[in-house]
Amino acid sequence: MVSSEKRKWMTRSATWKLQVQTNRSDGSDYQLAQTGLLQAQANLKLAQAKLDYTFIKAPADGTLISRDVEPGGVVQPGKALMGLAPVGETQLVVQIDEKNLAYLKLGQPALVSADAYPGERFQAELAYINPAVDALRGSVEVKLRAPAPPAYLRQDMTVSVEIEVARRAKAVVLPSDAVHDAASAKSWVMTVQDGRAQQQQVRIGIRSDGKVEILEGLQPGVFVIPAGNGGIKEGQRVRPLT
Repeated sequence: MVSSEKRKWMTRSATWKLQVQTNRSDGSDYQLAQTGLLQAQANLKLAQAKLDYTFIKAPADGTLISRDVEPGGVVQPGKALMGLAPVGETQLVVQIDEKNLAYLKLGQPALVSADAYPGERFQAELAYINPAVDALRGSVEVKLRAPAPPAYLRQDMTVSVEIEVARRAKAVVLPSDAVHDAASAKSWVMTVQDGRAQQQQVRIGIRSDGKVEILEGLQPGVFVIPAGNGGIKEGQRVRPLT
């Protein structure tokens, strides 16, 4: 016969044994606590991710040049919030007519002038040629590296660029308005021969703002009638003014 005190001790011992088993690493209490811990950690990461969305971090050091949002405002994904001019190398982005693409090569020197400072120029170098052509504008994007940009240069400033694509000694050069059909393979000029206007076919080379190189068909010293004088016909008597 077992006394009541002994039965109480045996019951208490069995309870302790069961608690020890459930608190082991393979026990149910331990597994439940571990699951709760993982869920709490997941909730913490989610809260931290939401908190990160409240901060705007610049991808690089630079100067803030524009801001299109106010503190506390609601924004949509993809909306531009701020404009940043990053610190580092200065690049100029220029659209070049695709007909001049054959003349462009990396490393070519260039002279740049800002429209706001037309009397000042600075050096640049062709650093990038976009492999694709803009079909709508018929142009190709190029980028120029400016190793020593002037202090007045600003983000999105309008500039004019002269890229040196070749250099030739004793080249025959005419004003652009003196060449007819310059965009075709049958370019020609109106010359003065023996006191009369005479049409002369030419082959053009390098073209720049306001000037065209003549490779064939015209000798130095020959008088050329500007294309603006459309009233002059071939064979008409003319007298050059020197």
